[in-house]
Amino acid sequence: MGSFSNSLQKFKSDALSKAIYDSIKSLIFLLVGVLIPLIIPEKFSLRAFLKMEYTVYLYGIIIYSIILIIIAFLLIRLIYLKKYKTLEKDNFTDEITGLKNHKALKKHLNKTIEELLNTSKIETLSIIFIDIDDFKDYNTRYGHTKADKILKSLGQLLHNDKRGTDETFRLFKGDEYIVIAKNTCLADAVTAANRKRQSIADNTFIIDETSINLSVSCGVTEFKKEEDTIDTFLNRASLALMSAKEIKGKNNTKSNY
Repeated sequence: MGSFSNSLQKFKSDALSKAIYDSIKSLIFLLVGVLIPLIIPEKFSLRAFLKMEYTVYLYGIIIYSIILIIIAFLLIRLIYLKKYKTLEKDNFTDEITGLKNHKALKKHLNKTIEELLNTSKIETLSIIFIDIDDFKDYNTRYGHTKADKILKSLGQLLHNDKRGTDETFRLFKGDEYIVIAKNTCLADAVTAANRKRQSIADNTFIIDETSINLSVSCGVTEFKKEEDTIDTFLNRASLALMSAKEIKGKNNTKSNY
């Protein structure tokens, strides 16, 4: 989260850039130039004004100024929120696959576990670790550029395969993916992992006119309400994945509870 905080801080300091400032300033001057002549009467004189003969116009100018301030504030807020959302999306999105990244994973897990422990929205929570078997061989055979395209294609397949209660992430910058499955017990998560694994094995990925077949191994676990933290939850799934990859031929699913 450190890099995001630094980026956010930099954004805050640069939010009112010269271009934005000049645009808002020009808008205000334009409104002032157009509307003030409509407010001030033709026979206006400073002496009469000071004698409060034009009190109504004074109130009009005050109200008009307040409206300008509110409009400027709303414009600045709109621009700020738009840039903030763009920055947040960039920081929480994996640049290769388009999936949410490991930063988004921690944020999502914190919120989901909080709901699991303190609300009735979520009754069970499982996690599926998915790792491409022997991905280093693909890097060696095809090079990093084509290997990245493999990661992207697999990410798209996993994204399209998810249920409405699932969220898919790419872990760090490797070949591991994580599916967080709400209201899913261990047995159902294993079934889902096997379905995804088989779907990947049956699929032929076309990368730059090259046909590529993949297999993956999966590690699955369910959150223990009375015992788990985020770290123990993730570590147990990671151990299950390691167990699956130790099996000869890989392309397997192991659970750990």
